[in-house]
Amino acid sequence: MASGRRILARSAALLLATAFGFFGYFKSFAERAVLEQHHAWTTALPDLLGRAVGLSELLAAALLLIFGAIRPARGRVAAGVALYAILNQACAALVHIARGESAALPQNALLAGLALLIILAARSHRAEPEETMGRQF
Repeated sequence: MASGRRILARSAALLLATAFGFFGYFKSFAERAVLEQHHAWTTALPDLLGRAVGLSELLAAALLLIFGAIRPARGRVAAGVALYAILNQACAALVHIARGESAALPQNALLAGLALLIILAARSHRAEPEETMGRQF
C-alpha cells in the first residue's frame, strides 16, 4: 500500500512540476500581449511582479521534480513546495474569479488537488518509519 502511495505521489509531483514548469516559463518570458491573449492571471499584477510569480513557479517546478519525483525521500521539501502550489492556485483562482474567468477554476482545482496528494503522501510516509530502517540517504 505504501508503495502505491509513493507511486501516486511521484506521479502527482511529476505532473505538477510539468504544469508549473510550463506556466512558469510562459509567465516569466512571454510577451505581455501573449499573456493577456491567453488570460494569464499574472497580467492583473504589475509586470515585474507577474514575472517574479513566473520565476517562483519555475523554482517550484524544479523542486517538485527533484524532491517529489526523483528523490522523494525528502518528503518535507516536496510537501512544502506542494503547499506553495496550493497557495499559488488559490491566488490564481481569486484573480480568475475577480476577472470573471470562471472557466479557469477547474484547472486551479486540479493542480491544487495534485499538490494535496503530495502532501498527504508525505504525511503518510512519515507515519511509516519501519520502511526506512537501514536505508542510507
